[in-house]
Amino acid sequence: MKKKKIIGLLFAFAAILTASFLVMDWLVFYRCGAVEQCLMDGHGYQDVAKFATTALMTIIVLLIGRSGFCTRDRRLLQAGFLVSLCADFCFKILHGNLPGVCLFMIVQTLYIVRHTRKSDVDKHFPKILYIPLGTMLLMALLYWVGVFEKLMPPIMISYSIFIACSALVAWLTPRIGYYPATNAKCIKWGMVLFACCDICVGLSGLVSVDHSVQEIVATVTHNFVWIFYVPALALLALSGYKQKA
Repeated sequence: MKKKKIIGLLFAFAAILTASFLVMDWLVFYRCGAVEQCLMDGHGYQDVAKFATTALMTIIVLLIGRSGFCTRDRRLLQAGFLVSLCADFCFKILHGNLPGVCLFMIVQTLYIVRHTRKSDVDKHFPKILYIPLGTMLLMALLYWVGVFEKLMPPIMISYSIFIACSALVAWLTPRIGYYPATNAKCIKWGMVLFACCDICVGLSGLVSVDHSVQEIVATVTHNFVWIFYVPALALLALSGYKQKA
């Protein structure tokens, strides 16, 4: 079976899984409203299906082979997806938010390096990375001196800078000229959707226990996370393939 057909089937399976867990997410919300315990009890299938979707997208990227631009570009993209898969395993299977966020910081670092390259042999260190790395060190210092009582807030602040820098770099990718126009647009809009996904993740953390408007907003934005995330993964995966391939 040709690679194109295999990739088509993988995308089809991912689309079916995505449709199924999105329907389940909204069905649970329709039946329960913003009742946190009910939502948690109804997420068994959805969590497994979401992780499986990320796994399918990762397989698509691992199949790039000679259909990509160069070895370094392929490896950066594959590393990004493999670390994303580990992060989603933490989020969806282990339900560990802290390690998941830390892994996504590595993902954004890999994408920043990839999307700032100007040639096949470009191995420079992007200067824009000093901003999120500096922020991370500052947050670590503030946590160490006791400004933050919990570890998650400084981690989330650090990650927000990572994703902001990554989205900015991706937005400028078409101007760099290394990637063909179609691939550059996949990178640009893939990272825009990735940023929208993370904004929803942040809003979904605003959960209260009194069934207030705040909790309803948190639940609705939680259901929108994967509406943005799956297309983001698909576009980034396709960005690694040459147009002829």
